[in-house]
Amino acid sequence: MPTENQMKDMKQNSIMGSSVTEGEIVCVTGGSGFIGSWLIKLLLERGYVVRATVRDPDNSKKVKHLLELPKAETHLTLWKADLAEEGSFDDAIQGCTGVFHVATPMDFESEDPENEVIKPTINGVLSIMKACAKAKTVRRLVFTSSAGTIDVAEQQKPCYDETCWSDLEFIQAKKMTGWVSIPNSRPKTQSGLKFCQILTLVFFVV
Repeated sequence: MPTENQMKDMKQNSIMGSSVTEGEIVCVTGGSGFIGSWLIKLLLERGYVVRATVRDPDNSKKVKHLLELPKAETHLTLWKADLAEEGSFDDAIQGCTGVFHVATPMDFESEDPENEVIKPTINGVLSIMKACAKAKTVRRLVFTSSAGTIDVAEQQKPCYDETCWSDLEFIQAKKMTGWVSIPNSRPKTQSGLKFCQILTLVFFVV
C-alpha cells in the first residue's frame, strides 16, 4: 500500500465526476457495511484512493472482503474510528477532498435509544463535519440518510420535498417496528444541514 506522503503527492480532481485524476483521496465512514463496501468498490474502480473507517481494522472477519477488492492493495487503507469518540475521524479525513458518511449506530433492542443510539449518532455527524472543517481540503460531504426522515406521519402527503419531516411525536407514540431508526435519522440530517450552512460546505443527502 502507498504511504500517506505518496497519497498526498498525488494530483486531485472532482469528487465522483466523469474525469478523475488517479489518486484523489476520499474517506468512507462505515466502510465494512453493505452500502459502504459497495461504495468503496465503485470508488476504487474509478481510481480514487480510499480511506475506509471501521471500528476495528484488525477484525479480519469484518474487513477481509474490503482488502480483497481490486486495487485495494494500492488504493485502500483502513482507519480506526468510532462515532462515539469526538475527533476520532480527524486523521482519516485530513487531506481528503471528499467524504462519504455512511456509518450509523443502530440497536433496535436498546432500552435507552435516546442516549445509546440517537445522541451518539447526532454527535458523530457533527464530529465528522468538524473534521471536514479542520481539514480545509474537503470540497463535498455526501451523507446517507433515510426515507423515514421525511415520510412518516399520520396523514400521508401526495408529494415530498426538502421541507418535509417525519412526525416524531406520532412515531414515538405508535412505537412502530424499527421506530428508533426514524427519530435517529431526522435530527442527524437536520443537524448536518444546519452545520454545513455555517461551514458553507457542499452537502449532499442521499
